[in-house]
Amino acid sequence: MKTKHFLVFSFLIAGEVFAQQDKHLSMWNENPSSLNAGAVGVMDEDIRLLANYRMQWLTLEGQPFTTANFSFDTKVKLKNSFNTVGFGVNFSNDQTGDARIVSNVVSVPIAFSLALDRQNFVSVGMSPGFYMQSLTQGAQTWDTQWDGSGFDQGIDNQEFEYYPYSTSSFDLGAGIHYKYIADENGYVKAGISMNHLNSPNLTYFGSNGALFKTVNIMVSGSKFYPMRKVAISPQALLSFMGPNHYYLIGSYVEHELFESSERTDYVQRSFFSYGLFMRWNDAVIASLSYKRGGFKIGVSYDVNYSSLRAFTKTVGAAEVFLKYSMIADKRGTIHDRKFFRWKGTGTL
Repeated sequence: MKTKHFLVFSFLIAGEVFAQQDKHLSMWNENPSSLNAGAVGVMDEDIRLLANYRMQWLTLEGQPFTTANFSFDTKVKLKNSFNTVGFGVNFSNDQTGDARIVSNVVSVPIAFSLALDRQNFVSVGMSPGFYMQSLTQGAQTWDTQWDGSGFDQGIDNQEFEYYPYSTSSFDLGAGIHYKYIADENGYVKAGISMNHLNSPNLTYFGSNGALFKTVNIMVSGSKFYPMRKVAISPQALLSFMGPNHYYLIGSYVEHELFESSERTDYVQRSFFSYGLFMRWNDAVIASLSYKRGGFKIGVSYDVNYSSLRAFTKTVGAAEVFLKYSMIADKRGTIHDRKFFRWKGTGTL
């Protein structure tokens, strides 16, 4: 079997899974509800849709590792209050290249957000879902398939009786999210979540393959300077899964390109952003994004500097996302200066 996939495959079929890693995205802050159920529906708009795609380790032989994500979330304001209930759907698909280990995860997060006062908001959420994993032969090759001049996949590999193998399990996550609105030009967000609370058992052979619980700690903020038309938006993510952990820190710089007419309720503000981040002991990440009104598109590129660089040639991953956010009820006050101007009769 090809060496570069043997380690991944061995982790999955071993009697006990000693090393695991959830999917990770460089631009995680564009879709925080995929990590923290408490963050669903806490955006300043009413509806948010996002799709992104990531290709990793492009320079290794064979197919790259890929991750595709789609998410939708919305919120409903409770009568006579600024409290809201948020809910949504998250879907992710991971594929490990030639090894064809495929993971599909579907979750339906729901959260209640409580307005403590005009500046402080706390939300608590749960995220029930379903975790599915399968293994197909794909482009794997084995020593028994060597015919003297090359590998012939038509030869019985004598390793398994049949393909594909599949397993699935109920999955559960929970989280808390906090938002502080300093003024119309600045805010701070923080959250903590735990995913795989029930340690779903994913195994092909009846042995123990329980996923480790994952703890995510996230902090982000933004400060807009109207005179300079520039915003500074730092963020940090700490993630722990059993013996595995990673830390992602950095900041965006956002430039306002122009503002639309004040006569319109739906303001088509335009921003260009660039960011520099570091995933500790792994990669340096550069990102670019552009947003106009409710649309936002972005790309990022990971430069790998860990010990894997001998094989990756410093090429870590490329990632792209497309997001759309909209307001269903334009009568309320909007807090996010990145998309909309402050308008309406609200007093938050």
